[in-house]
Formats: sequence, structure tokens, C-alpha cells
Amino acid sequence: MAEKIMVRKLKLRQKSFCLAVEAPGTMEICEAKLVYRNVICPAQYPLKLEVKCREEKKEFTVSADISAMELAPGDWDVYLYQKNGQQVPVILDAGTRLRLILGSYEIKTGAGFILFPMGSSDHMLTFRYRAESEYDSPAVAAKEFLAFAIWKALKPYWEKRRIWLVYEKYAREAQDNGFYFFQYCMEELPEKEKKRVFYIMDKKSVQWKKTEKYNKQIVSFMSFKHMLYLLAARVYVASDSRAHSFAWQPKPNLITRETSRKPILFLQHGVTAFKRVDKNFGQKGSTPMTHFAVTSKFEQDIVTKNFGYAQENVPILGFCRWDVLENRASETEKKILIMPTWRSWLEEQGNEVFVNSQYCKCYRSLLENKELENFLKKHKVKLVFHIHPKMREYLNAFQEKNERVELIPHGSRQLNELIMECSMLITDYSSVSWDVYYLGKPVIFYQFDYELYMKAHGSYIDMEKELFGDRCLTEKELAEKIKEYVRNDFAEKERYGAMRKERFAYTDKNNCRRTLDYLKSKGY
Repeated sequence: MAEKIMVRKLKLRQKSFCLAVEAPGTMEICEAKLVYRNVICPAQYPLKLEVKCREEKKEFTVSADISAMELAPGDWDVYLYQKNGQQVPVILDAGTRLRLILGSYEIKTGAGFILFPMGSSDHMLTFRYRAESEYDSPAVAAKEFLAFAIWKALKPYWEKRRIWLVYEKYAREAQDNGFYFFQYCMEELPEKEKKRVFYIMDKKSVQWKKTEKYNKQIVSFMSFKHMLYLLAARVYVASDSRAHSFAWQPKPNLITRETSRKPILFLQHGVTAFKRVDKNFGQKGSTPMTHFAVTSKFEQDIVTKNFGYAQENVPILGFCRWDVLENRASETEKKILIMPTWRSWLEEQGNEVFVNSQYCKCYRSLLENKELENFLKKHKVKLVFHIHPKMREYLNAFQEKNERVELIPHGSRQLNELIMECSMLITDYSSVSWDVYYLGKPVIFYQFDYELYMKAHGSYIDMEKELFGDRCLTEKELAEKIKEYVRNDFAEKERYGAMRKERFAYTDKNNCRRTLDYLKSKGY
């Protein structure tokens, strides 16, 4: 077993932190650093290191003055370095992890931001820097403790309830696999069975009204009932990770400690192929799943080979949201949906960084392309641009007057409606491409930053050879492909249509039923 450096004490002051750590005597530690976890904007700061030698162990004091650092939002890891250059993470011991949950450990850095310690993968010490949230208050912490106490005291009662808890991204959405599975349960299950199926929803969401008709089966996000049901649930059924069931990026707390142990059927947000996520969702990843639903033998092979799950826990069920998909493309005015995925290196980086990024410049240039605008006007075709939810605050960066472009703020339209209404999709690496492909519509992949994307994320397939649509690296290539498809009335190319049978196991609109049957077969 690899030797580890363990945190024994952790103190936070107004603008600094101090750690007492312990390492095996064989390690020759010479420096310590705070390292930013961002592949595009790397940064690091040296930490003050003091050494106290003993026979079998070495004790260190690691300290930092935060006021002297220009921290960017995101995660900062603490590393110690041996003389041979080897980087060694610092691990939180059980006692320190418990103290972080029970205490209030944070540094207010000004401008509405906080820095707090937490355990990330394998209990590695990480400092998270983010904006303060309404859920950081003592009142919310008290509610968490009360919910935990009641759950513990009445645990046999909650086990008899056999609650299923369903949710989607940030518990603010009702348009993905989670919602369509929940809706199926509400419409098809007997009264007695549906009473144990609940859906988490934030009242602030623009999609709240869509769920109101289910009344008693809706759990209001961050309410006391929400916290209690998170603890009491027999299983989670979700299109995103456990992290999306609670306040985003919370400080260490009792609720998320317990939710990390709950069984979950991962319905997925998108087909696993274009982006390597086994470090997140793999059996040994930061947010492992219990059951991992997939759409085909092709996808099942990717998951079993790369994620470490047994085949029986990777059922081929199909996506619940595909049960309602149908082609509604207009014959009079064609729409090309542009839906790029997010870039991890741009998240929470601020408006200036985003506006000057290659990502923003490339899509803005496309939307402002006058030659393309005139061509689309002549053929009565509109571009519909939908920005990823993690980039929604940057939509104003694309606000240019162009009668052929419609900008869609995230959440203002149902995503599946946009997919059904479009004649073609332009994306980069987004899994929404599978939904469009499922309907037999053409897809163009605009991969102007392919090398950067592969460096940051990687892929399970060869995107230079295995995509089910044309691939473009420049705006000029893309514009020509758009014109080609417009002239051919958006007909899918034969070679891409021939790949469909391998990529989709089911097109029978029974994905929700298969999902329900699978959960029952596992005894939930």
C-alpha cells in the first residue's frame, strides 16, 4: 500500500490556514504547494513548510497567507513534494473529516467569496474557493443536524417507507431522463406504489410549474423535508450525480456524507462516449454509481471496460426521455439547433475571461457570419443557439442583431422541444447529438478546439473516425457543410444512418417501463 501524508490538525484564521501533517520517515519532503485544479489556467502558490523529525514519522507544519494569493474560483489541492520531484497529496484522517462536518471551517476572502477545506477524491485535502451561497448560513446547518437526528431516531420507520427519490441537474430541471421516469411512475403506477416515488424540485426554477400538478410527490429543494428524504430514501434515480441532489458545492456536512453512501440508478444525462468521465462516475471515481443505465451494447462495453462495473449493474434500458421524442421539424421554416457543450476550464472564470476565450470568439463569429446569414435568409432557415446551463450567465456575450439567429436562454424552452423542432444539429462534443441522431436528423460536429478538449477530458471513441456526423475544424468548413445540408433538404447521409442499429438497442418507446422493471428486480 502506498505511503500517505495525513492531516492531524487543521486551523483556519481570518486570512490564513495552518496544517499539522504526518509523513512516513522514509519520505524526503522538501516543499509544499497549493495547486489550482484547472488544465487551461494552471496556477500554484508555495506554502510555508516547517519540519520536525522523529524516528519513524516526520511531522510538518504547512501554512499559508491567503491574502497574498490571487485565487480563482474552483478547487485548490495541497501537495507536498519529495526531493525526487514526486508530488504527494495530503489526506484527511477520519477525525479531521468529522471536525469539518461538525464545525464551521471557512475563510471569508472578501467580495462575497469563501475558501473552505474539504475532502475530494480518496479524502484528499482540497480547498474550494467559491461565491458565498444562501445555503452557507447557520440556519441551514441547524436544519441539517435536525434532519439527521430525526432520521437516525426513526430509521426503522423510514426503511419501511421504501422511498424512491428522483431528480435532475441542480434539482432545478424537469426535462431529462429523471423527470420522464417520474412522470411515467405518476401516470402508470397504482396509487399505493406511486406514493413512495418523489421528485426534488427547486421552487425558483422556471420549470417548477411543470411539476406542481404532482403536488404531494414533489419535494421542495433545501426544505427540511428534502433533507430528511435524502437521508431516508431507499434509492436515488437520477440523470446526474448525487451532488445535484443538494446545494451545489456545499461545505462538508452530514447530509452529503450520507447521500454518498446511498444506492443510485444513474439514468445519465447523455450517452457515454465523447467525454471521459470514469474519474467521476467510475466505481473508484469521485462519485461512483450503483447502477449505470446505458442505451446499447456499444455503450455498455465502454462502461464495463472503463468504469469497473459488473455487466449486471450496467443494464441496457434506453433513455427515458426518448420515449416522448418525435420529429416535429417544420416544412415551412427550417431550424438548425446550435448547442455546444461546456468547457470546464471556463467555468466560473468571469466575463472577461469568457469573452476573450476561443470558445466565445468562434461561436460569436459563426452567429455574425454575414454570408451565411444571407444564405439562410434566402432559404428560410433559422439558427437557434442554446447555451449550456453552466454557461448561461454568459448568454449576453452573443447578443448581436441577426434576424436569422434566435438565442435561447437556458430553461426558457424545453430542450426536447428544440430537438424535435430542429432539422439539424450543430454541436461540438455534446451528448445532445445522440437525441438528434435518434430521430434520424443530421448532426455536424464543430470541433475547433479538439486538441484542447482531448487534453482536458479525452474520449472513449476516435472522434476523427467514429462520429455519426460530419466533422469540421474551421468556420469555413462548417459554413460549407451547412449550405450542403440546406440544399439537400437536411437529408441524413447514408453512411451515418447505417450506424444507427449498433448505437441504439431500442426505439420502441418502452425505456421508462424497462427502467421501472429493473429497479423492482433489484429489490428497491
